[in-house]
Amino acid sequence: MRLAFLDRLRRGVPSVSAIRWLTALGMAVAAGTLGLGVMLLLQARTDAWRQAEQASSNLVLALSRDIARNITLYDLSIQGLRDALARPDIDTISEETRRMAMFGRTASAEYLGTLIAMNPAGDVIANSNIDSRGPLNFADREHFRIHRDQPDAGLFISRPYRSRVRDGELSIAISRRITGPDGSFGGVVAGSLRLAYFRDLFAKLNLGSAGSVTVFGSEGRVIMRRPFKTEDLDRDLGATVSFRKYLEAESGTIIGKAALDGVERLYAFRHVPNLPLILSVAVAVDDINAIWLHKAITVGSVLILLSGATVALCLLFRREILRRMLAEDGLRTAAESLAIIAATDSLTGIANRRAFEERLAAEWRRSIRAETSIGLLILDADFFKRFNDAYGHPAGDDALRAITTCITRYVARPGDTAARYGGEEFIALLAETDEAGALKVAEHIRAAVAAMALPHAGNPYGHVTVSIGIAVARPWLGVSQTSFLSLADAALYSAKDQGRNRCCMAGGDEPARPEREPLLLVHS
Repeated sequence: MRLAFLDRLRRGVPSVSAIRWLTALGMAVAAGTLGLGVMLLLQARTDAWRQAEQASSNLVLALSRDIARNITLYDLSIQGLRDALARPDIDTISEETRRMAMFGRTASAEYLGTLIAMNPAGDVIANSNIDSRGPLNFADREHFRIHRDQPDAGLFISRPYRSRVRDGELSIAISRRITGPDGSFGGVVAGSLRLAYFRDLFAKLNLGSAGSVTVFGSEGRVIMRRPFKTEDLDRDLGATVSFRKYLEAESGTIIGKAALDGVERLYAFRHVPNLPLILSVAVAVDDINAIWLHKAITVGSVLILLSGATVALCLLFRREILRRMLAEDGLRTAAESLAIIAATDSLTGIANRRAFEERLAAEWRRSIRAETSIGLLILDADFFKRFNDAYGHPAGDDALRAITTCITRYVARPGDTAARYGGEEFIALLAETDEAGALKVAEHIRAAVAAMALPHAGNPYGHVTVSIGIAVARPWLGVSQTSFLSLADAALYSAKDQGRNRCCMAGGDEPARPEREPLLLVHS
């Protein structure tokens, strides 16, 4: 497994585990991107709410200042009338001068209606509307009763009503008490503020499809509202949760459902400075979310598509790489099989001559580096042509395979190599082996072949035998591979010349024979 991994690494091909990690990493990146997008969208939602709160708070602040400024101007006109009535010479001056003194400041007040003064009985004693006819009495009006009963009422703003003087126009009264020199109730001065002022002021605002603006009296009654409905005027909302929260702070924001229409809104509220009024500006929750939702759908769709594409690409990458690896493994296995086939003798299953030569060259180099000796055995089946002629080639093939078994039994160390050299000839390379060791292995092989006792009528011994030539070389001393092979081959011919079924060492005069051939069977 480790060698396969290193091999892939050298070739630039990732391992299966690396592919899994890369796939998992790609998916993690996709999930992380999607998660980051979700976080950003949630943050965008928070930002949308924060911006809505900020915009509503700024708007309610600007509106409250405008209302406070205008009502303060109207209050100056009311106080001017009260001051004029207190002048001792008011009855001695001309009518025109008296009206100028009492009502001169109302000329610049666009939305201020009739300015009147009432005596302690509620009778109108001064009226800025010169077109009004007949005596008027407003003792039944709320603002008159408040000042009569509450000396410390100060500036009072009434509930909405329809004017008796200006053809039933919706208005509110802004009034102050007239106090006599002795502190007694001397009447009321009041001016009517047309609700058109609030309607025109609120009409300029863009609050979305379901936004609202409401002006409350300090007790919780609706003075004016956008969207405007006549039936909403003077509605008492003092007991609602939202209004109770308005009383807890000078300004702030809350989320709640409107008692008038049931729409859930974000409310920014503020007490109008120095006036008994509370103003609220509301934006529908659905409108706030709609802005964010449009962005969320657009960005979220893109993120989902990108993340999905990333995951799909990761899976495709994994599939294609695995396919490539499987294909490469198949090709590699086929190549290895072909290499084994190319280096293997098809009949005996051991190395062929080409593979043996490659192995000899490699072992030769190693022997030079390590300064070790190499043993070489060349084996030949005795009178094998006669065997094929007598028993046929299939029997000859069986005999060769039997001889191969005897060879591989004793040429079995990691550095050893056995090969079929051609026809009935075999060759064996013995790594790190001296003369005694090579002779011992050769005798074992020869004795094992003889002990099989395969019938061979053409052999003087009556059974299959082999002749073996032995050579031992020390490559670091300058011996060549060619001369090494020649020595072993010459030793083989020497063994044949001396009667076959024997081992002959290169350079020796007499063939070597075991003292007791049958005893070698114990090694088989």
